[in-house]
Amino acid sequence: MAEGIFIRLLGSVDARDGSRAVELGPPRRQAVLAMLAAHAGAPVTVEGLVDGVWGESAPRSAVQNVHTYIAGLRRALEPERSPRAPAGLLRGVRGGYLLALDPSCVDSLVFADRLERARALPADRALAHLDEALGLWRGPALFGLPGPFAETEGQRLEELRLTAVEERAALLLDAGRDADALDGLEQVAHAHPLRERLWELLIRAQAGSGRRAEAVRSFERARHNLAEELGVRPGQGLREALEGLEQVREGLGQVREGPGQVRDRRAPQQLPRDLRAFVGREAETAALCSLLAPPPGTSQASVVAVTGVAGAGKSALAVHVAHLLHTRFPDGRLFTNLRGATPGVQEVSPLEALGRFLRALGVAAEDVPVDLDEAIALWHSRLNGRRLLVVLDDAKDPAQVRPLLSVPEGNAVLLTSRESFSCVDDCAQVGLATLPEPEGAAMLAELVGGDRVRAEPRAGRRLVELCGGLPLAIRVAAARLLDDPHAGLARHVALLEDEHSRLEELQAGDIAVRSSLMGSWSALAGSEHERDRQAAAALAALGLLDVAEWSPRVVAALMGTDVAVAERALNRLAAAHLIDRLRSGRYHLHDLVRLFAREIAPPQRREPLRRALGFYAATARAATVLRDPHRVQPAGPPVTAAPQPFAGRDEACAWLVAEDPNLVAAAWQAMGEPDDEIAALGVAVTFALLWHQIDACAMADMRRLNERALAVSRRLGQDRLILECHNHLGHAANCHHRTPEAIWHYERQLDLARRLADPFCEQRALGNMASTQHTGGLFAQALDSALTQLALARREGFAVGERFALFIAGSAYRGLGRSAEARDLLTRAFDLAVEAGDDFQVLSTGRELAELYLDLYDFEEALERLTRTHALAVALNSKKCTIACLMALATAYRRLGDPSKAHAHLTEAAALIEETGDAYHLERLHQEERAVRLDLS
Repeated sequence: MAEGIFIRLLGSVDARDGSRAVELGPPRRQAVLAMLAAHAGAPVTVEGLVDGVWGESAPRSAVQNVHTYIAGLRRALEPERSPRAPAGLLRGVRGGYLLALDPSCVDSLVFADRLERARALPADRALAHLDEALGLWRGPALFGLPGPFAETEGQRLEELRLTAVEERAALLLDAGRDADALDGLEQVAHAHPLRERLWELLIRAQAGSGRRAEAVRSFERARHNLAEELGVRPGQGLREALEGLEQVREGLGQVREGPGQVRDRRAPQQLPRDLRAFVGREAETAALCSLLAPPPGTSQASVVAVTGVAGAGKSALAVHVAHLLHTRFPDGRLFTNLRGATPGVQEVSPLEALGRFLRALGVAAEDVPVDLDEAIALWHSRLNGRRLLVVLDDAKDPAQVRPLLSVPEGNAVLLTSRESFSCVDDCAQVGLATLPEPEGAAMLAELVGGDRVRAEPRAGRRLVELCGGLPLAIRVAAARLLDDPHAGLARHVALLEDEHSRLEELQAGDIAVRSSLMGSWSALAGSEHERDRQAAAALAALGLLDVAEWSPRVVAALMGTDVAVAERALNRLAAAHLIDRLRSGRYHLHDLVRLFAREIAPPQRREPLRRALGFYAATARAATVLRDPHRVQPAGPPVTAAPQPFAGRDEACAWLVAEDPNLVAAAWQAMGEPDDEIAALGVAVTFALLWHQIDACAMADMRRLNERALAVSRRLGQDRLILECHNHLGHAANCHHRTPEAIWHYERQLDLARRLADPFCEQRALGNMASTQHTGGLFAQALDSALTQLALARREGFAVGERFALFIAGSAYRGLGRSAEARDLLTRAFDLAVEAGDDFQVLSTGRELAELYLDLYDFEEALERLTRTHALAVALNSKKCTIACLMALATAYRRLGDPSKAHAHLTEAAALIEETGDAYHLERLHQEERAVRLDLS
C-alpha cells in the first residue's frame, strides 16, 4: 500500500501527497479516481468504471477514455515514477484497475469506519469518534462530479452523514448535554424537512434546554411538512418528543436500555464467545447492524441471512454482530447450531430447535409441545412483547428454519447458511465473499502474532493468497504455523504452492477445508432432487478443465447434456455458494473449490474433454471467421463439434474477448495431455486464436501456445500443422521485432509449403517474410519478397495475397524513399481492400497511406485519413492498429504546431501500450514524448 497520499471525497474531490496538492485533471478523470478510492484496495472493472462515469450514455470511446484517465492519474499521483517502471499506486489488474491505498487514506472510508466503530463503544468514546467523523466533511460528497456513481455514492454518503448527526445528538441528549446537542441541529433539520428523526431530536434538545415554545413551533413545522408533502401524521417519536421523555434510572439488577425498557439480567444469553482474531468484515458488519438495529425512524429487518461458501466465516460474523448488538436486544440472545452442513450428522429439526429455545425462555421441559404447530404458537406467545435476537447457525436450507422465522415485532432472527435465502419472504440477505488481502493478512497476524508476519511480509501475503482469502483456510494455516513455532512462513508457503497437496496441507486436527467443502457437495450428490444431483455432477465435471470461468454452453459440453440443464445446475451451485455467478453470465470457482473439484472429477476424462475442447475449437474458429472473413485461417486438426451461434460480428468479437483466458488455458492443458486426439484439439484451439491474438497484441500467449503446439504437431508427424506453427511463431517474433528469429520460422514455413506443393501457403510465407523484412528495416529485401508473392498470387488467383503483397511492396517503397511508387501501390491495395470489404486490410493500408502523406507534409490529407482509420481500429477492437494510429496522430498534430493535442493522443497511446506490453511502440512513444516536451517548453 502507498504511503503519503490522502484522497478526499467528502466535498469537492482532491488529493494530497504530504504537503503537495495533486492536480487531478478534468471532472471525469476525478470521477474515475473517486470510484477507485471508494473501493480502495479492491479491483474495479473497466466495465464498472464506464458504467459509473457515463451510465447508459457512454460513448463508443468510453473504454479508451478510461485508459486515458488512468494514465493521467498515474502521472499525477506518482510523478517521479519512470514510464518503464510498473505502477505502484494505481495498478492494472485483470479486467480493470486497483488503487493500492489503505482505507485510512480515503476520507469517506475513514468516516464510515469511525461511524461504525462508534456504535460499539461507550458513549464518551462514541462521541469522540462521531465528532472526528463529521469533522471530515467539507461540503456535499463528490461535489461537481458527473455520472451515476457520483450521484448514488453522494446520496449514500449524505445518508450516512445524517445518521451520524442523529446518533451524535442522541448520545448528547442521553448524557444530559441538551445545549451541545442543539448546536447545529436546527440548521440540519431545516435542510431536511421530512426527516422525522432529526426533528424529534431537535424538539427534545429545545425542550431540554428550556426552550419549550421553540420546541412546540418545531413540532408544528414538522407536522405541517409531513402533512403537506406526504399526507401523513407525525410518528410516535415526534409526539413523544413534544411531551417530554421519561428517563428510567439504572437500578439493582437492571440496565437502562431506553424509555420504559428494562433488561433483566436473567435474560438468556446463549451466544458462543466472540472470536479473538475477528478482523475485517467492516462493510458486512455495518450492513448487518443497520438491518438489525437501524437508526430510529426506520424499520428493523425481522430475518437476516448471512450466506456464502463453506469456510467464509459466516458463523464467526453472525456471533460477532450478535455480541455487538447486546444493548439492542435486552431480553436475550438465543443460539443453536442446526448442523445443516455437518457430514454424517442429522440436522436439527424445527421442532427440536423450538424445544431448545422454549426451555431457554422458561418453559418446563414437560410443557414443551410435541406438535410443531403448537410449538410455533407457544414460541410466538413467549416472544410477544420482547426484544430478543435468535441466531440460527448453519441452516441446511430455508425449509429447515421456515417455522422459526415468523417472529413478533421487536424480535429478530439472524441465520447463517451455505444456501441462498433469496426465496424467503421478508428476508434480507448479506452475501459473504472471501477476505481481501489486507484483511486476510491482518487475520493471520492476529492468529500467529504480528511480529512473525512482519518478519516475512511477502510470505504472509502469499499465504493469504494461496488460501484464497478464505477465513477457514487462513485459520487452519495459522494453526499449522502455531504447531511449528520455529519454522518460517516461507516454509509453509512452499508446501501450499503445490496444488496437488494444498487441500491436504489445509487440515489441522478435526478442521479441514476439504471436509467443509465435501459436506456441501455431498448434500447435493445425495439429495432426492434431480436438480441437486445434476449440480453435484456439474461441479465434478468442472474439475476436468482448468479454466478461470465457465459458460453454460461449455459446461453442457463437459456434462454431455443440453444448455438448459447445465445452466440450472450452475445456478443451483451458485445458490449453494459453491460457484460464483458473474455479471457476464459466466461462472467462477474459488481456487480451493477448484482444487476440490479436481479431486472429485470423474475418472472417465476423455469424452468430456473431447466434447468441451471441440466446442471451444469450433466456436473460436467460427467467431474468428465472423470477426474477419477475409483473413486466411490456419489449417488445423479436424473438429466435428457444432459451434455456438452468433448474431453478428460484434457478438463474436465480444465472445473472443471474454473467453480469451479460458481458451488459452484450455488449449495449454489439452496439449499437455498424452491422448493424441485431446492434444490435437488443443492445437485446434490454439490455431483458432491466431488473428484475435495478433490484434490484441497477446504475443506472449501466442508464442507460448504455439511452441507447445509445435511439439504436439511433431509428435503427431503432421507437416501441415508444423507449417502453421512456424507461421504463428514467426508472427510472434515479428511483433516483438526479433527479425532473424521471425525470418527463420518463415523460411521453415516456405520450405514446408514447397515440399507440400501448396502454392497458397507458399505465397503466404513470402508475404510473411516480406512483412518481417519491412519491420526490420530491410526494405530492399522486403520489396523483392513482396513482388515475388504478388506474381505468385496473381498467377494463382489469390486475391487476398495480391492485396497484402501490394500493401507490403508499397510500404517497402515508402521505406526506400520512393514515395510515388509507394503511393501508387498503397492506393491500389487500399481500393482492392475496400472493394472486397476487407476491413482489417483497409485498416493497415489506410494507416500506411496516412503516414506516407505525413512524410509528404500533406498534413490535412494525413489527418483526415488517420481520423477515419483510428475510428475503424477502435470499432474493430484492434489494439495494435489503434496504438499505431494514435502515435501517427500525435506526430501529425505536433508537426502542425499543436503539441497539446499531440500530448493527448500520446497519453491515450501510453495507456494502451502499458495494457498490451507493446515493446515496439514503447520506444517510439518515448521519442515522440521527448519531441512534444520540447515543443511545449
